[in-house]
Amino acid sequence: MKRNIKNGLLVIFCSFLLSACSLSFIYNNLDWLSNWYLDDYVTLNQEQQQIFDSTFDELHSWHRQTQLREYYLQLEVLKKQVNEGISVNEIDAQLASIKNHWLVVREKAKPHLISLIHTLSKTQRQQVIDEIENVNKERIEDRDELTKAQWYKEACKERQQQIKKWVGKLTKDQKAEVCNFVKAYSSTFKLRMEYRIKWHLDFKQALAIDINKQQYEVMFAELISNPESLKSDEYVKSSKINAEISVRIFHFILNNLTNKQRKRFNNEIDDLIDDLKALEVDD
Repeated sequence: MKRNIKNGLLVIFCSFLLSACSLSFIYNNLDWLSNWYLDDYVTLNQEQQQIFDSTFDELHSWHRQTQLREYYLQLEVLKKQVNEGISVNEIDAQLASIKNHWLVVREKAKPHLISLIHTLSKTQRQQVIDEIENVNKERIEDRDELTKAQWYKEACKERQQQIKKWVGKLTKDQKAEVCNFVKAYSSTFKLRMEYRIKWHLDFKQALAIDINKQQYEVMFAELISNPESLKSDEYVKSSKINAEISVRIFHFILNNLTNKQRKRFNNEIDDLIDDLKALEVDD
C-alpha cells in the first residue's frame, strides 16, 4: 500500500539522516513532507502546485512568527506546574490549550484549502474521493481483531511507552497503576471509523456539486470547522470518558515522579522549549 510504504521510507530515511527525526528537521522540511503527503491524495497540475507551494510558504511563515511562541510559553507553564504539583484542572487547561492550537491552525488554513479544492478538475476530485475511501478501507483491513484481554494489554503497553518517552523507565508500581486506569478505557475504533466514513460521504457529496467558490465556502466550512457534529452520541460519550481517564493517568504520573524521572522530564521540556525558540528565529 503506497501510504504505508511512504511512512516506512520516511522512518528509514530519518534513521539514517539523524539518530531520530528531530523537531527542527521535521518543521523546517514541512513543505517537502506536505507535498509528499498531498501526493497520496491528488496530482496537482503545474499552476495548482505553484499556488499550493506559495500558500504553504505563507502559512508556514505565519506559524513560525506567531504560533511557536505560544507553544513554548505553554511548556514553560507546564514545567512550573509539574514541579510544584499539577492539579487535574491545570491538566485539563493544558489539554484545552493544545486543542486550541490545532484549531487556530485549521481555521487559518481553511480558506486556502477551500480555494484549492475549488480549482480541482472532475478527475482530480474523484481521485481525492477514491484515496480517502482507500485510507478508510486500509485502516479497517489492517486493524487486528483483538479479544478484550488482548486489547487491554496492548493499550496498557502503548500508554506506558508514551509516558516513558518523557520521564524514562517507569517503576513497577507506576506501570501497575497505569494499567489499572487503562481498564476503564473503551475502544473507539469502530465508532471513529463510522464517523470518518460519514464525513467522507458528506465530503464526496460536496465535491460532486459544481458551484462557485462562495458556495463552496459555505458547504466546506461545516465539514472543516465542525466535523464533530457528525460524531455519534456514543462516540462523543466514549471519547469523553477516555479523555477523563487519560487526565487521571497524567495526574497520577506527574505527581508521583521519582527524582530521576523529574530530572528527565525537565530536560525533555527544556530541550523542546529550546528547539521551539530556535525555530522561531530560524527563518
